[in-house]
Amino acid sequence: MKWLGYACVFVAGLLLGWFFAGGWSPSDQPPAPGDWLARVNGEYLTTEEFIDEMRRRGGTRPGQYQTVEQRQALLDDLLYRRALVAAAREQGLDRNPQVRRSRDAILVTQYLQDNLRPRQEAIRISDREIRQLYEAQAEEYTIPARRRVAMIRINVPAGASEETREALRARAEQARQEALELNTSVFHFGTLARQYSEDPGSRYRNGVIGWISEAAPERYRHDPVVVTTANAMTEPGQVSDVLEGEGALYLVRLVDYQPARARSMEELADGLSQRLRRDRHNEIEVAFRHEVLDRLDIEVRADRLEQIDPVGPPRPDDDTPRPPPMPVDN
Repeated sequence: MKWLGYACVFVAGLLLGWFFAGGWSPSDQPPAPGDWLARVNGEYLTTEEFIDEMRRRGGTRPGQYQTVEQRQALLDDLLYRRALVAAAREQGLDRNPQVRRSRDAILVTQYLQDNLRPRQEAIRISDREIRQLYEAQAEEYTIPARRRVAMIRINVPAGASEETREALRARAEQARQEALELNTSVFHFGTLARQYSEDPGSRYRNGVIGWISEAAPERYRHDPVVVTTANAMTEPGQVSDVLEGEGALYLVRLVDYQPARARSMEELADGLSQRLRRDRHNEIEVAFRHEVLDRLDIEVRADRLEQIDPVGPPRPDDDTPRPPPMPVDN
């Protein structure tokens, strides 16, 4: 009988060797849940999952899934879908790059929804924080002064003789004199614009060219001498001297004046709150990003990265390298 003992030891050794070599492990076959309803290749569909599907597919409406046949039809559909998933995995579709991107996008979205969004939604902005931001940057919230302006333009042809120039200046002085005699309740040029002005955009609108702000005066298409003169006026109805600009003589009249003013904190409270909330959102997201990355053992082969060629040509107007855009948050 001694040989039988040796045989048992030999067989046990083989089994142990196969076990530790990875031939079998308890994790290969997870234990069945106690409430399982169906099994597909070792994967279980639980009663809880089935009930959740009933709810998702309109089960709360009267008459839905009242009969066994209705529930059987739903179960058949769920089993078919799981069979399709299993078949797709067997075919290797779960390793397809496009499939992996779609799957990863869903996982990323759900993970952010469960872990990052609650932190961001918990942000509360206090009145004190809003006031501190307002007081720290009060100058940014000042509305620059602006003026509604009217203009008469008299063109001076290129190469005009001195005699012609004098005649055109005399015409401009005449227009100015008539403007000074206009009714004091009229702050634009009225009919004088149609009579004297050669600016097609304003001559039929009493010479009015619109609002000019002290902020960024260079953005206006009008002659700089017009903009500069207008921005020096503060009394509606005021008429400038005859101005000499690029290829023309001008008269400028102030129609309306709105001085600079500081916007109140109450006016800006909603915008300041949104700004603070956006900044706090970004801070939390950056911290969350580091938190997630720090959990992993990450190694980057920088030399390999440098050896990868771009897949497209450089910009024709600017070859300066730029960092890649941040991934889109789905």
